[in-house]
Amino acid sequence: MSSQRGNTKKSKPPKHANREAFKNNKHDTSKLTQTLNAMTIGGVCDRCKDTIQWKIKYKKYKPLTQPKKCTKCSERRVKHAYHIICAPCAQDAGVCAKCGTAKDSINPYAPTPMEQAAEESRLEAELKALSERRRRAFFRMQDKGFTGDDNAEEMSEKEAKNFADEEKEEEEKEDEEEEEQDVHEAKNVENKVEEIEDERPSDLLVDEEQKNICNSSDIKDGLESGIV
Repeated sequence: MSSQRGNTKKSKPPKHANREAFKNNKHDTSKLTQTLNAMTIGGVCDRCKDTIQWKIKYKKYKPLTQPKKCTKCSERRVKHAYHIICAPCAQDAGVCAKCGTAKDSINPYAPTPMEQAAEESRLEAELKALSERRRRAFFRMQDKGFTGDDNAEEMSEKEAKNFADEEKEEEEKEDEEEEEQDVHEAKNVENKVEEIEDERPSDLLVDEEQKNICNSSDIKDGLESGIV
């Protein structure tokens, strides 16, 4: 690069060029580095998100050792490094938690482990309360990507109609399978009853016939009158 003022054009390549990109976990296998690499950055705008990602990538990120004071509520509720506004104040004001400016697109906060566990338990309870048909329909919608409210709003009329027709066909198919299963179970019960009757010993049948004869009304009347 020339030393002339305003002349920033490079005339030759750098003297020491890297053969491969920098990796922050190549020689550092600490738990902190693994946690930072797996961390989801939320509550900030795209520009601030790129800045924090760059700090994590090149090992410049310095996490907080204790909560920091929020610039809006003046309480120590800022738990993320490089943020100046706490999460509740940033969400209420609709601003970036790092630069404090109002942006149209703010990356949402990632749920905490406790919130994620509570959401999973709530979903499991709701699924248990649903019928078998509704549960299958929910899983089909989940496989097709129509589980969230945003996806449902973005679904076109044609896609909604096709999905409703598919749901109707699936329900009819399930009804036919249930009917066939009921008929099959009824036949199995009948066959088992016939097998039990065929396997009954002949002595038991004779005893039952004698018992029926003794319990007849004529023999009872004779016994009461003293004739027999």
